[in-house]
Amino acid sequence: MLSHQQILHFRTFGYVVLRGLLSQAEVATLREEVTGALTGAFGKVGTEPDDLGGISGDYLPLAVNRAPFSMSLIADDRRTFQYSADLLGGPTVPSIGTATCFTGGSTWHTRQSRRLGGVTFWADLEPRTADTGALRFIPGSHLPDFADQLCAYQAAEPAVSGFEPWDWPHVVVETEPGDVVAFHVHLRTCHQGGTPRLSWTIEYLPWPGITDREQMDVVRHFLASDVEYDHEDYDRDRWPVWREWAAGAAHSQSRAIAVERLRLLGVLPPEG
Repeated sequence: MLSHQQILHFRTFGYVVLRGLLSQAEVATLREEVTGALTGAFGKVGTEPDDLGGISGDYLPLAVNRAPFSMSLIADDRRTFQYSADLLGGPTVPSIGTATCFTGGSTWHTRQSRRLGGVTFWADLEPRTADTGALRFIPGSHLPDFADQLCAYQAAEPAVSGFEPWDWPHVVVETEPGDVVAFHVHLRTCHQGGTPRLSWTIEYLPWPGITDREQMDVVRHFLASDVEYDHEDYDRDRWPVWREWAAGAAHSQSRAIAVERLRLLGVLPPEG
């Protein structure tokens, strides 16, 4: 169970590090599922070159019966699904668990636009230090007023004219396998080095409720576009996004709740 201090840390600074959330046996299982899935889908781990723009890497939705632990983490496990509600202060709806091998770094960015919100759970599957791709955050940058100040700072820096950029004060979150970092999707983050890097990630969005049709449309559009990875070349019949995961909802009450929310959003077809 999350402590009151952990929840306040997340809401104030935009992130919280959940040390040892996964056991070493669970880490080994998740690493095996992620590695096996990426190899099965792309032929090997780390195929995308670091020269295509964006955040280079191989991305694969991982919610199939061949990866049962990854599948269970989406909504069966209170350490993710319930914790997302605790951190955001209300019910949530999951995106899909994703196996990733990053082949490049990133500049400062946020995971989503301001129209949405949510929390990312990020599990690196090898040790991460400042020199080997550890996540970097600007604490508090998920808060709208501070985010506006950062935009003004960015607009004034010399990099806009092609000179050396200013430093952005930040923290480096070093982790060991088993640690999970939960951070707000509006938090400024980046990572550099340590490629190729194996990770498992998932995002949870605030459940808008069925009375807010406009926000339901926003959430549905995000969920539909976020998990297809149109730029990736893999067999989508062999690696479906929701089909096998949703079919197992009868065996998990919490998964059934998540499936029902996805059906109400129109992300999943009506039952029957």
